[in-house]
Amino acid sequence: MGLQIRPAQPADAAVIALLGRITFAETFGHLFVGEETDLAQYLERTFGVAKIERSLDKASNAYWLAAVDRLPVGYAKLKLGSAPSGGQQKDADQLQKIYVLQSFLGQGIGAALMQPIIGAARQRASFLWLDVLRENARAIEFYERFGFHALGEDTYAIGVRTFHFLLMGFKAG
Repeated sequence: MGLQIRPAQPADAAVIALLGRITFAETFGHLFVGEETDLAQYLERTFGVAKIERSLDKASNAYWLAAVDRLPVGYAKLKLGSAPSGGQQKDADQLQKIYVLQSFLGQGIGAALMQPIIGAARQRASFLWLDVLRENARAIEFYERFGFHALGEDTYAIGVRTFHFLLMGFKAG
């Protein structure tokens, strides 16, 4: 397997948008049975190509792409200078997104994407945090392997559904 991790460029916006739509639907689509319109609207709002282009252009965002044998299979996004709401850590970065196509899970791609995220956070922030769906045991275990620990909980609404998230973080600097 020829795995490559590289910083994403503005020209990668369409690839990231497509990966975002597919991986989010693969991971969370089952939670929207009977509410497919809510899911479709969320995907369009969150993973529109123009929105990803604007996000890539912001100095406060850093993206990485993962490719296997040149095929894009995952991506990650670090939001710089983003403290958790109500958190004591003001000098913090947020691991906002890390997704890998379902058929490539378990091949170390997520771990490879975590390396530049953690490295970038350690260079500039004292704290790295994320939120993860409380029921997503696989993801929670993945983050714990990198030293993340529970900080608290939060909620987020998509359409008529409210989701409960576990906030996790670790001292980066």
